[in-house]
Amino acid sequence: MGDIQLLLAGDGNREALASVVAEHHTPVTDEEFRAADLHIVDEPSFPKYRAAIERYKDRSDPVFCPVILVRHEGRSARVDLPDIDDAEGPLVVNDVVTAPVDTQALFRTIANLLARRSHTEELVADLREQNSELRRFRNAVEHAGHAILITDTNGVIEYVNPAFEELTGFSAEEALGRTPRILKSGEQDQQFYERLWDTICRGEVWTSEIVNERKSGERFISNQTIAPIQDADGEIQGFVGMQDEITGRRLREQQLTVFHRILRHNLRNNGTTISGRADILTELVDDDDAVDHLETIKANVQSLLDISEKAHHVQELLADSVGDDVERDLDGVLGDITDGLAAAYPDAEFVVESDPVASSTIDAKVVPALQELIENGIKHSEAAAPRVVIRTERHGTTATVTISDNGPGVPDRERRVIEVADEKPLEHGSGLGLWFAYWLISYVGGDIDIRTDAEGTRVSVTMPVR
Repeated sequence: MGDIQLLLAGDGNREALASVVAEHHTPVTDEEFRAADLHIVDEPSFPKYRAAIERYKDRSDPVFCPVILVRHEGRSARVDLPDIDDAEGPLVVNDVVTAPVDTQALFRTIANLLARRSHTEELVADLREQNSELRRFRNAVEHAGHAILITDTNGVIEYVNPAFEELTGFSAEEALGRTPRILKSGEQDQQFYERLWDTICRGEVWTSEIVNERKSGERFISNQTIAPIQDADGEIQGFVGMQDEITGRRLREQQLTVFHRILRHNLRNNGTTISGRADILTELVDDDDAVDHLETIKANVQSLLDISEKAHHVQELLADSVGDDVERDLDGVLGDITDGLAAAYPDAEFVVESDPVASSTIDAKVVPALQELIENGIKHSEAAAPRVVIRTERHGTTATVTISDNGPGVPDRERRVIEVADEKPLEHGSGLGLWFAYWLISYVGGDIDIRTDAEGTRVSVTMPVR
């Protein structure tokens, strides 16, 4: 059903046709032209409404606005209509019927024209939605913090965003029509670019670090991702590249590596010297108080050396192992850990209580974290018979490992620092063990909760499982 305006000369003609149209549609009999789904106009009235019809069609284009012209049988044509092939804009009249009107023929004509109108409205709505999405996408790209460029299939740059201009020093006008070779620094060999081009031309995504050069000649390091732009049939239409500068990060990593190596070297060498001299002094003095002081010195030095080794271990794991995609059976992991610790701590008791549900597979990255947390329950225990109970529970796609001990508990300061995942100048942890466990568990999307009471400490580790 549609709204149909009847632009006919004579009240009687309008009322007669309105009664016919009303069987399936809503007739509009106002003499003043108004928007409607379809208009029916007769030849005597056509000159009066022609200009309004043309403006309405032009304004509504590309939505189809059908108009039916009524001609009286036996009378000569009063209106000259342009040939379809000669019309530059929308046709003023889309169909012609002869009066007296054949009702069924009229309704078929109206139905066909309204169907065409409905189809164009749907197409226009889809087009507007696509344009809206395109505007949102362009706005997102324009304001993105990453440098983005789009090229054709030959690698010729067709678009760059403002972040690209800021990063490289090349304006859009300078970059368009050229290739990304304007950024080439010479650090990568020809084989690097051949592998890159071969990868993206196969329809795959290329990701790498690259040393590029700004317009000024200054070099910079960036993470680079290049992906093919494909149509619905998989045909490559071009390529989109994104770069994120990491020069500062790489420099800081290098500085930290050098600092860590020098610090660890000096701690190890000087610590070993202090411990050796303390051993000599212990043999030379007879005073018990002096011996106690020397033993304290040796214990503190050994603690520093242990922290240095643990820091080195953490660095190696986070730098190398976190990239490995290895899975382990949770029950098997806990069995291996407790067997090893039982040999190292023969006076301790380990109890593992597994969920009777089918075994769970975990990311192997959390294994050192579980080892650290379980060993802490024994190593820091002051009980005559240290005891650790390990309980596992499966909850859909996650599992929780609860480690309970009968020790003195984790100090409040250490626990609070881990819970807020941040250290402040006046509140910080004294060791790396809990941080080490927290980093690895967080990396795989897990969570750690620490509770301490009069009976000991309970550490709950929740992690994804498969």
